[in-house]
Amino acid sequence: MKIISEQLCLLFLFVFYGYILGKSRRIKQEHTQILSGLETYLFLPCTIFRAFSNSFQVENLRTYYPLILISAGVLGVLLCGSYFIAGALGRDGYEKNVFRYSIIVSNYGYMGYALAEGLYGTDGLLRMILFSIPFSFYIYTYGFCMLTGREFSLKKLFHPVTMSIFIGIVFGLSGLSLPAVAETFIAKSAACMAPVSMLLAGITMSEFDAKELISDKRIYLISVVRLVLVPGMVLLFLKPFFSETVVRTAILLCAMPCGMNTIVFPRLVGQDCKAGAKLAFVSSILCIVSIPVLLNLI
Repeated sequence: MKIISEQLCLLFLFVFYGYILGKSRRIKQEHTQILSGLETYLFLPCTIFRAFSNSFQVENLRTYYPLILISAGVLGVLLCGSYFIAGALGRDGYEKNVFRYSIIVSNYGYMGYALAEGLYGTDGLLRMILFSIPFSFYIYTYGFCMLTGREFSLKKLFHPVTMSIFIGIVFGLSGLSLPAVAETFIAKSAACMAPVSMLLAGITMSEFDAKELISDKRIYLISVVRLVLVPGMVLLFLKPFFSETVVRTAILLCAMPCGMNTIVFPRLVGQDCKAGAKLAFVSSILCIVSIPVLLNLI
């Protein structure tokens, strides 16, 4: 419990500092598009490539392939369930898309990866990334289109994040290595992922009045679904049949707060991200309690 709480507090220090920077106007809101672009096209792909190239081996795939199958099943259930919940709570088409996305996708990319590595080391990060593969394909294809208003295209499969998975697998299985300077570049870029994403969240949240962020009751309903109902159901169905390692990985991904891409993607194309900011703010505060409790139930 102490280790989990320390890791969460460390991440939220960056959120708080980002909030202060935004409120003080030291960093302007239009600058967040730059941070969003760096996260999407550099820091996150480097994190994923580094994990796969360093740890992805045949024996790991044989051991952990159930993670990918379980994840695909969880994603399928969430796609169906979120349609009805978001449809009942959303006021317009775009808000329904944001609510639906927030139920389906947790903040595993910006917070979950950092927390998994902090708690369980490189192996924990690898398991988390393997489990997230189906979600990653959803995010950077249909999910991206939902949040940006862009038309769906199979070209989205060639997104830097999905490509970093494939290239990382090739390097991991083949034993290929990059030149030392390239390895250093990737390692230093990956180290920026969690801090910059949390700073981005804080800066974006500072754009809105604190009362405005916490006054919408629907946000609390979505947050409870995201933080309690989804991981609780996963725990209930997986614990009797799978190892603690598999269950822990699934719960850690599903227990994360609402995905940050409801801020990152709209900001990337200059669209409104108020609904996403509300969900990120409320669910991120509540997860300080819910994540330690859930992980200690395993």
